[in-house]
Amino acid sequence: RWYETPRIDTKDTHGTGCTFSACIAAELAKGKTVEQAVKIGKAYIQAAISQPIFVGNGHGPTNHWAYRESQQ
Repeated sequence: RWYETPRIDTKDTHGTGCTFSACIAAELAKGKTVEQAVKIGKAYIQAAISQPIFVGNGHGPTNHWAYRESQQ
């Protein structure tokens, strides 16, 4: 399966892989299927990258408090 989203031109992606995998693990622990967990994780990490927080210098972190439309 391919999960594609538009590329976001940013240098603020520190922790992207860890955040993505932690979200998938959390969704699996909540009883989601692998496919559901990855889909949710992908949407979450896309939101976390697209809604940056500006702290420190250099490559900033992803926004763990990002809002996803599907949370409604």
